[in-house]
Amino acid sequence: MPLRELTVENLAVVESVRLALAPGFTVLTGETGAGKSLVVDAVALALGARASTDQVRAGADAARVEAIFDAPPPQPDDALADVIAAGEGSVIVRREVGADGRSVARVNDRTVTVGGLASLGARLGEIHGQHDQQRLLEPAHQLALLDGFAANAALVAAVGDAYRAWRAVAAASAELLTDPHDLARRVELLRHQVDEIVAASPRPGEDAELEAALRAAEHAETIVRSAAEAVAGLRDDGGTGDALAGVERSLAAAAQHDERFVPLVDRAAALAAEASELARDVSAAADAMDLDPAARAAAEERLALLYDLRRKYGDTLESVIAFGEESAAELERLENQEGERERLRTEEAERLRALDSAATALTASRRTAAEGLSAAVNAELPPLGLPADAFGVELGAVETGPSGADHVTFTFAPNPGEPARPLGRIASGGEASRLSLALKVVLAAADETPLLVFDEVDAGVGGRNAAALGERLRSLSAYHQVLCVTHLPQVAAHADAHVVIGKRVADGRTLTEARVLSADERTQELAAMLAGEEAGEEAHAAAQALLRAAK
Repeated sequence: MPLRELTVENLAVVESVRLALAPGFTVLTGETGAGKSLVVDAVALALGARASTDQVRAGADAARVEAIFDAPPPQPDDALADVIAAGEGSVIVRREVGADGRSVARVNDRTVTVGGLASLGARLGEIHGQHDQQRLLEPAHQLALLDGFAANAALVAAVGDAYRAWRAVAAASAELLTDPHDLARRVELLRHQVDEIVAASPRPGEDAELEAALRAAEHAETIVRSAAEAVAGLRDDGGTGDALAGVERSLAAAAQHDERFVPLVDRAAALAAEASELARDVSAAADAMDLDPAARAAAEERLALLYDLRRKYGDTLESVIAFGEESAAELERLENQEGERERLRTEEAERLRALDSAATALTASRRTAAEGLSAAVNAELPPLGLPADAFGVELGAVETGPSGADHVTFTFAPNPGEPARPLGRIASGGEASRLSLALKVVLAAADETPLLVFDEVDAGVGGRNAAALGERLRSLSAYHQVLCVTHLPQVAAHADAHVVIGKRVADGRTLTEARVLSADERTQELAAMLAGEEAGEEAHAAAQALLRAAK
């Protein structure tokens, strides 16, 4: 049961209505103008429909709708996956439409865009109204319905994979240079770039090392002089080395009489050794200073070369090296382009054959399914007040794409003897609504939409066909939760639950109310639908007969 509870506040004439909904088939009835369709409007807002300030009750700051759904199964790359998971099995949608035109949508207390809510709503439910059949008229939707009937998901996926593989190879082939002059110029440029970088053989971080060495060379005399003074301070008579040696001797003499000084002797010896090593290291660093002007000039020349490479090929030497590797790879590809072109030409032909094979298999399946779908839908039409054999599925050829090589058109012939024409050009609102219902019945097992809402699907249906309409709505409830606004008692009798929508006037304002009927109240409502509010015993007996027949 996807929709468990619906709360509506300040939506047109609805001040406050709360409905706890049952699984299966639920009908909504009531007198004309009571606000039955407003319940459908509220569900539509919860599913992400566009909002209008006209929907806000006069004098209210905003209209509010809250709907509690069972969470839909997770989907790959679902943008709202975290939001849905936060509901722990439930999806609580809150929609607020302000009188100032602002609209806010929240899912599990997190604000989402109306577009995001509509994407989620498409997985939760569908609204089917007398004048809301646009999806059924869309070629892409008709193709999807046919594939759903044929269980073509694997074939459609195979065509999509084959198409993308073929396009990838075709794009790679198109990228190859075909003009011999352009090719020669590109090869010459790449060879120059690769040769220049290879000849320089830069190392990562080499420029930073040279910059540091040149900075030191600028102050070489000061560095050498200071280092010599440091070494002298460590090694000369009376210097730090001699002082530390004297400290070690004194502590050794003390340790002969007191054990507490033994570790101190070791520390003093370590300091003396460290002073000796420091003097040696400072001397080595000073000796390494290169005061040769020729070496300095060579370092400056090398650094200038590296700067030039960075200016041409990248901000860092790492980028220069990467550019050289990429250019070498492209150079090799272009120098072998003729062989590459032949390889791609062969692969492209193979990919195209695979695509044609997959598309042919899909077309064959669709042709078989078109006949089956037509027969199955046409079998449902006469009980719904539509001519037998009025529905057809035409398959035409188009350029092969990711969904195959077929164009699907649903046709309709409402008048016997007249040729069938595309559904969108000929079917009235009521006919399209009933045809949609017939399709839903046939496709119910394959359709994954949990909630189906029908708004006055019985428009144009007489008493003779009403019971058949109710039977089909009831059969849909084996696969979906079904809500239906109806005026026909023959339809309402087949419902699992019956909600009556009424209105009253309080303090000069019209208010809409909704409540679920008990078994006795349901008989009274059906009798009123048959014979009016003053229905007598005969109407009540007829109502009871409708309920028994529906069972």
